[in-house]
Amino acid sequence: MNLRIFESLEDLSHAAARAIRQSGAKKIGLTGGSTPKRLYQILGESLPEDVTWVLVDERYVPHDDPQSNAAMIERTLFRNGLPARWLKFDTSLNDSASTARRFEEAWDFGDLDLVLLGCGEDGHTASLFPETPVLDVVDRIASEVYVPRLEQWRVTITMPVIRAATLRMVLASGPSKAPVIEAVRAGADYPITRATMGVETWWYVSRG
Repeated sequence: MNLRIFESLEDLSHAAARAIRQSGAKKIGLTGGSTPKRLYQILGESLPEDVTWVLVDERYVPHDDPQSNAAMIERTLFRNGLPARWLKFDTSLNDSASTARRFEEAWDFGDLDLVLLGCGEDGHTASLFPETPVLDVVDRIASEVYVPRLEQWRVTITMPVIRAATLRMVLASGPSKAPVIEAVRAGADYPITRATMGVETWWYVSRG
């Protein structure tokens, strides 16, 4: 595990922003959640040019819902204007399967150079949750998935797409993530383990 530990989320965010800029990546997958917000604010100060930005996963809610990952990214990373290439999930279709298919139809650029990922306390990443059928999808770019624990439909890129990227960067913040990180290091069969084992992955972790 390529693990980099920081004292604070602020330090992590600045370091991750530098790494992303220096990577030269032109096709970048963006994760949702609370951890990357500060990173997106920093990156948004000077966006890399000619980048195709791709949403990793989305809760199946309207764009103006507080839970929307796309809306959060547009408020932070893209606050000065939307980029020319921004592939997100269209939840206005009101059908998660149709949303996943339309997303796949718009995917015309091959493998990602870099994909940002989160890591839940249950070991999920993107919307690849333990014991959900989407974990076994190997012939799709994106898929709908119902998460019983959350009683919610979601749409997500699939495990093969994450593993095919040139580089994965996992962002994890706070002491609550320490147990799952240790379990991943020990080889626990979590979705995040399956997504990162044996392929180049950088873990950016903050203590606070």
